[in-house]
Amino acid sequence: MHLAEGVLPLSQAAGWSLVAAAALGWSLRGEQRARQEETSSVIMSGATSLLFAATLIPLPVPVVGATSHICLTPVLALVVGTRRIVWATFFVLLLQAVFFAHGGLTTLGVNTLTLGFMGPLATVALWSLLRRLGAQGALGLGLACGFGGLLVYVVDAVVLAAALSDTAQPMVTFTGVVMGFAPVQVPLAVLEAAVSVGIVRLLAERRPDLLPESLQALGRATLAGASTLALLLVIGLSGCTYEGIDGSVFGAVAEAAGKPPTDSLVDLSQGELGLAMSIVVLFGLGFVAGRSWEQAHLGSDDASAR
Repeated sequence: MHLAEGVLPLSQAAGWSLVAAAALGWSLRGEQRARQEETSSVIMSGATSLLFAATLIPLPVPVVGATSHICLTPVLALVVGTRRIVWATFFVLLLQAVFFAHGGLTTLGVNTLTLGFMGPLATVALWSLLRRLGAQGALGLGLACGFGGLLVYVVDAVVLAAALSDTAQPMVTFTGVVMGFAPVQVPLAVLEAAVSVGIVRLLAERRPDLLPESLQALGRATLAGASTLALLLVIGLSGCTYEGIDGSVFGAVAEAAGKPPTDSLVDLSQGELGLAMSIVVLFGLGFVAGRSWEQAHLGSDDASAR
């Protein structure tokens, strides 16, 4: 989901950025209204911190020897709504582009749209369809979230094919990207489904009031949900030596077409200043996540006491 700097023609980068700006404005206007709810800041603070971690931790697929990320925006869109997840995705991707050299500023618009809008929108639509068909349990939720995560990379393949159309055949580029990421993203889509179900079950058990009615019935298995999140962190830390698929597939295809990725326009990830800023960002988001978790538990304890 991190298309790098330099792979998009300037006109396309500008076009995607304009569309993303409109989506971001729509999201922020909705956020202003949503903030009137008492629990709104709790759920969005936790969602943003969780999204930052999930899209930064490299998850390995040992058979392939590469890493990638789960998206997590699909399940978060089901929890807080597609409209609210757009601005959170933009904020997370901006921090990652500037402080961690993941993605870029010229591709920030399209990355926000694929990760924060298109994937979540498809997930919400599929979940609604599955509920109408009677598949509204954990299996249906997992299918919807796994599909939404895969769609993010499929849309990235379409975007890259369009970007390289003047130097390479679009269908060849699209097929190459899809075939390149499939061995990694298909297994991670299964993991995304499991993690999504674990998150929803954890919230349904502890704070069902933070969930929409359609997800509140997926309670139970709090321990399983917490264990799934812990396992995600462990396997992510174990995969730091593998090559990331964003660079190995997206970057390689772009380079083969004569448009190699360039250095980030603003990169604060290097040197002591970059290290200090990265620590500040991680500490700040960790504090927000911890504070949100505390408030969520205090809220559930207060509800039990009443």
